Amino acid sequence: MICSTPSDRRSHLRGQRHAAIVEAARALATEHGADGFTVEGVATVAGVSRRTVFNHFSGIDQLLVAVCEQIFTEVTVELLESLDRGTASLPQGAAGSRAALDALCESTRSVDLPAAIATVHRVLGRPDPADERADTIARTALEHVVGRLRERLVARAPGVDALDLELTLTLLTSGLAAIGQRWVEDHHDLPTDVPTSARTDWDHLLDRLLHRLRTGYAG
Repeated sequence: MICSTPSDRRSHLRGQRHAAIVEAARALATEHGADGFTVEGVATVAGVSRRTVFNHFSGIDQLLVAVCEQIFTEVTVELLESLDRGTASLPQGAAGSRAALDALCESTRSVDLPAAIATVHRVLGRPDPADERADTIARTALEHVVGRLRERLVARAPGVDALDLELTLTLLTSGLAAIGQRWVEDHHDLPTDVPTSARTDWDHLLDRLLHRLRTGYAG
């Protein structure tokens, strides 16, 4: 990549440092858990100063949000591709809007969410379900990623009702967080290489969530 101006070079260097800091935090959190490393440790692994870390992040929790967001973003790329396939040919009118929202929900089946959730759970130190700090970090990261889904669906199906889209995204995001918490409670010591039995349990929970989204509690 050629940076033609001083401003371009500074921006490129800042991007490199940001990525290095996130990668360092991810490596340390994966090895030691959310409370097993410090800003100083991140700076050492990333090859930057402590001050540089604070120029990018306010502290450990914001770093962990960035790490979790990176993990979720890795599956989001596949999720967006699945969404594109599901919205390639939509009918006109209300039927098209329903089909687009259904494609959004169905796209969650086609990506490796179990591995992402298991990795985030490990990065956060395998927290207890009542750990509000860990829950806030994970939900904040997930909400950042949801913004990309919103943008893509609006681009693919511009006629979709804005409120219907927000309700679907809110319910889907909260539902995934809820079943994710239940799943890790049942499989607390999950490796990042998720075993088949745990994946089967996840599929059952996801089926239940998507059924509830379509039919409501009366379905």
